[in-house]
Amino acid sequence: MSTVDLPDHLVSLLKTSKYVHLATASKDCIPNVSLMNYTYVPPHRAFQEESSNSHYVIFATSKSTQKYKNIIANLAVSLLIHDWVTAKKLSLRKNSVSSTPTADNENSEEQPSRLLNLLQELNQSELSQMSATLSGTASVIEPSSEESEYYEKQLLAANPDANCYIKGDDTVIIKVKILNAKVSDSENRTSFYN
Repeated sequence: MSTVDLPDHLVSLLKTSKYVHLATASKDCIPNVSLMNYTYVPPHRAFQEESSNSHYVIFATSKSTQKYKNIIANLAVSLLIHDWVTAKKLSLRKNSVSSTPTADNENSEEQPSRLLNLLQELNQSELSQMSATLSGTASVIEPSSEESEYYEKQLLAANPDANCYIKGDDTVIIKVKILNAKVSDSENRTSFYN
């Protein structure tokens, strides 16, 4: 399969987001979705023995999880990533605004609630955001290999607060090679990258 050429705005999203939704399916096509910490690995940061120009999403999982069992039975996976950056910034900004009532609005019944304002602004901010669905092929990396150690270090550097999900006796590193991408925005403009 040929290497997918990802657009800059999608690469930026993959570099800055913290979570991705991972969809797997059993051999009987029973789906499973998991929210995952991950790290994005562009072609120039792939493991030293990797000779392709492929983009990867790396995550860790326990061998006891349904996602692991599904990946062993069916290597085809899908990833959903959404741009929540603006919403997060808006939330932080709204939380920093003083909540002290003033004489003008203290008893006003027409004053909208701060929560309502936040929800309205979040909904409006989401209108300009994008989401991407990535299709790929997963592979389980041999736990005792140099490649596993290499990607584990990258995963821990990107997710230092997720140590308990990344390190463990039965934890393995999964590498997803991105095969294609579909990027959509709130205007229902959709672009495909193969």
